[in-house]
Amino acid sequence: MSASPTIRTIFDLSPAPRPPLRALPRSLVAFYRDPASQLALLLTAVVMCYVGGAAMFWFHAVYLDEGGPAISWVVHWLLDSSFAFVALTPALALILPFSVWAASALAPASARLIPWLYAAVAGTMFALVTTPGPIAHDMIVGRGTWVANRVTDMVGDSSAPLTPVADYPPLAAMSQQLGAGVPLYIGLMALSVVLLRAVVLRPLSPPA
Repeated sequence: MSASPTIRTIFDLSPAPRPPLRALPRSLVAFYRDPASQLALLLTAVVMCYVGGAAMFWFHAVYLDEGGPAISWVVHWLLDSSFAFVALTPALALILPFSVWAASALAPASARLIPWLYAAVAGTMFALVTTPGPIAHDMIVGRGTWVANRVTDMVGDSSAPLTPVADYPPLAAMSQQLGAGVPLYIGLMALSVVLLRAVVLRPLSPPA
């Protein structure tokens, strides 16, 4: 095992010493020198922002009755998810290598747990990062913003009457986001682990 882990580290079934926490900043560049880590970042960002975006679209727009612009649900989902993809991929670029290090440090003697600890750490961190998401959404792509109005003009119905929607205080909105986000994003990170094992990496067999 090299001193600079990559995404492959979470699938290595032969435990090895991990670099200390102070080595993480200089390990970041080395992490993304591996094409597997680059592809892992892209795949994880798509899963978290577009699959997770679909779940959060339902949670906010339907379950919490927050509504949206006069556009179809598909366009609404794509708009919100694309905004999340642009805004949150840089955060994921930091979360992934830290989560690899943390999972490896937490389970050095039980390598089979490392992928799932990685999913738990990364999913929890992503949920924390997205906690202010409802506020950022309402400011940039929510109903009445310049972006939402332009999208409505292009592919929606700007003359359609807007139905009343629920309006939550910022603290309540962020609490709802975090409460829904933790289990959702841990689950989606676990899904990304399965996809990474199948798509990015060749499956590794346990040592004899």
